[in-house]
Amino acid sequence: MKKKPVICFITNSAGNWGGASRVLFTNLSLMDRNRLTPLLLLPRTGPIEDELKQSGLRYLIWSRLTEPGNPVAYMRNFLRAWRFFQRERVQVIHINGSNFWRPAELLAAWVLRIPIIAHYHVINHKPSPAMRWCRAAIAVSHYTADQSGPPALAKPVIYNPINLRRFDAGYSLRSELGLSESDVVAAFLGQIREIKGVADFIAMARKIPDPNARFLIAGECRDPQKFPGSYSPADLERLAEGDPRIRYIGYRKDVENVYHTVDIVVVPSRWQEPLGLINLEAGACRKPVVATRVGGIPEAIEDGANGFLVEEGDIDALATRVGALIADPALRARMGEAGRARVERDFTTRPVREFENLLLSYARS
Repeated sequence: MKKKPVICFITNSAGNWGGASRVLFTNLSLMDRNRLTPLLLLPRTGPIEDELKQSGLRYLIWSRLTEPGNPVAYMRNFLRAWRFFQRERVQVIHINGSNFWRPAELLAAWVLRIPIIAHYHVINHKPSPAMRWCRAAIAVSHYTADQSGPPALAKPVIYNPINLRRFDAGYSLRSELGLSESDVVAAFLGQIREIKGVADFIAMARKIPDPNARFLIAGECRDPQKFPGSYSPADLERLAEGDPRIRYIGYRKDVENVYHTVDIVVVPSRWQEPLGLINLEAGACRKPVVATRVGGIPEAIEDGANGFLVEEGDIDALATRVGALIADPALRARMGEAGRARVERDFTTRPVREFENLLLSYARS
């Protein structure tokens, strides 16, 4: 019986948080192990280990990638990786990002002529020298591929996958949050930062007079003195100007439950989102999305079908579109179902199979 190719996955995260991490761990959880053998290298111990053990996926605590600095440490880790890749008979290496310089581990793979595949979860305007060692860089959207370098590198587009089991298992938090079933709830989820448009979300909410409307903000606040462009809970209160309908509910690991609590998801980004995982997660939970027409978002949200698109910073348009959805439950239901259908078609097993096929094509080349 022919042995399955060993694909080594390298990540800089040991937790299932952040878009890039969620995408990798979703891919691994849905991967067909009859086709390949995944081997995951983690930078440290972390909360993802319980999930990996339950799934039976083999992983090792490796350390962070070794960048140039101490020549002795660099050579030691080069030899360690060289021996490891040979011993494990690794045929392809996937690195979950592109924010590396010249890691000793990737140099070892390049010397061994093991194909290295990077993953562009964000636009790569300034590719590092080690991108020359990569055979390809997976892009999460056509926008990301078009805007990223280096020009000669292959950039196959593979959209992010969604694990429907997780989002189908979500439940409403209305009782916990003191929301009634008659409330119509719009939500902002994600990083509480200026570029994510949270101030626009609050300004939009204040323009919608409906007394039954509620507006939730879910995500991690950070000290703006340490993280410029971030907002503190006090900043959000100041922006809300005492409007009791606007609430910050903190960081939630159970985002699937937040989606099942709300009626509308608002993505008012002011930066060029590579794709926007929140758009896909909202669709998985049958929620219509009102988003800005930036970056790769139009590849996930079709204006008038599974949501609405407005121009960046257009608070009046945001208020008009969200207000229309608040007033029309049938429109919310229709767009929510369209969002679910789109996710089932394009963002579940299809990207996982495409991911596998790409990796296997390099294993056999």
